[in-house]
Amino acid sequence: MFSPFGELLPMKFTPSLPRVVIVGGGVSGTLVAAQLLRRARHPLHVQLIERTGAAGPGVAYGTRCQDHLLNVPVSRMSALPEEPEHFLQWLTARAGRPGFPGLVSPRDYVARHLYGLYVREVLSAACGTAAAGTVLEQIAGEVVDLEESGEELVVRFADGRALLADRVVLAIGNLPGEYPIPRPLPFYQTPRYIHVPWRGDALDGLAPDDEVLLVGQGLTATDLIVQLARQGHRGTIHALSRHGIRPQAHRSEAGTRAIADWEDVPPTIRAWTRRVIDEIRAATEEGEDWRGVVDGMRPYTQAIWQSLSWDERARFLRHVRPLWEAHRHRVAPATAAFVDQLAAEGKVKFYAGRLQVLEADDRGVHAMLRRRGTIQHVSLRVAKVINCTGPRTDYTKYQHPLLVHLLARGLIDHDPLALGINALPTGEVLRYRGAPLERVFTLGAPLKGVLWESSAVREIRVQAADLAERLIASVAAVAPAENRV
Repeated sequence: MFSPFGELLPMKFTPSLPRVVIVGGGVSGTLVAAQLLRRARHPLHVQLIERTGAAGPGVAYGTRCQDHLLNVPVSRMSALPEEPEHFLQWLTARAGRPGFPGLVSPRDYVARHLYGLYVREVLSAACGTAAAGTVLEQIAGEVVDLEESGEELVVRFADGRALLADRVVLAIGNLPGEYPIPRPLPFYQTPRYIHVPWRGDALDGLAPDDEVLLVGQGLTATDLIVQLARQGHRGTIHALSRHGIRPQAHRSEAGTRAIADWEDVPPTIRAWTRRVIDEIRAATEEGEDWRGVVDGMRPYTQAIWQSLSWDERARFLRHVRPLWEAHRHRVAPATAAFVDQLAAEGKVKFYAGRLQVLEADDRGVHAMLRRRGTIQHVSLRVAKVINCTGPRTDYTKYQHPLLVHLLARGLIDHDPLALGINALPTGEVLRYRGAPLERVFTLGAPLKGVLWESSAVREIRVQAADLAERLIASVAAVAPAENRV
């Protein structure tokens, strides 16, 4: 059949079913698919598209390194908000099997790749219990365009294929980081620079005694430090960030301190900073830990963020963000202790400052940094530079064809601070200048500007469940489509 849309995917296409297409098969996209299958009571065709073809773990949980641990205890990592102990029960049922811990307790921090396996099994279980007529189709491919066609959406692939959808979910996750020195440098085109630290070959070519520069000191840099050390790397690992602030460690004994009357705090960053300091001081005087204050704010963070003006949010980014993220996004106690030991032994060196020079030659890389708050410069000779600066958030500056086309068509826009995609808090994507797109949704990292707290499993699992309910309700009115293609 001739189609103006290119080659329509023929695999399991059932034209009479409403069609929900999910672009991105990481944790957020996989959980939306699972919740659609779990909740749909009428026939529904769900198509989950993942570039690699392996839906489930995504970048965050796709690591095979046994020493990359979850940054949250297993008791808090259920993928299903309606079953808070689901992950703990899943792990407990498999304790003692090859690759699994012998014993599991709620406060354990297990290898991250186990969580990737778990998310896959959540999806598989949802397929097994889906209502009659509801089907999941997993598609390997890279989506490069999305356009409107009447009451439908056309999803285009890099290889020329296309498919039609009634609703589309952009579960595109985090973008790669910014360049260490924000200008084009010939160095970035050399094999001594790794822009995406999760590439399988990121550490290839390193001799055991080579020195390495990690640009960033957050969770990604921590993972690389641990991985290098566990592989027997002996060369000095240098880690640089602008503020020199490293992630704090969890404490298993730290409880959660409820914050009362938070609605009465004036919606300014100055007022909120003062309130948090006062809460921490009060907790300390009562023998409690500051972690309980930070964790006690978690249920209210999104509401607090939305109460702030965009000017106040910008002040938070300028003045508070580095400290907040170091204390909010913590690492497993064992991981923190290991990195501290490496630093005490001089195997890891941390710097606060900015990179000034990155140049490659036959002998390696010459890197020069200026220490924060001084005119002192430090020159380093390393074999490789790995970018661990964390994800960029300005979708207008990332030249992926899908984003380029969406922006060119005015189907998406960034939020006022370029922290993500402009959308309603419930995930409905807004067109350029703010009109609702209605049939396109997002969740997770792209909602950072709207919700701030939006990239951890605790938030994503709730968003996935809520979004599934809205999608099911919205496609219920879609008329049978026997002749739509």
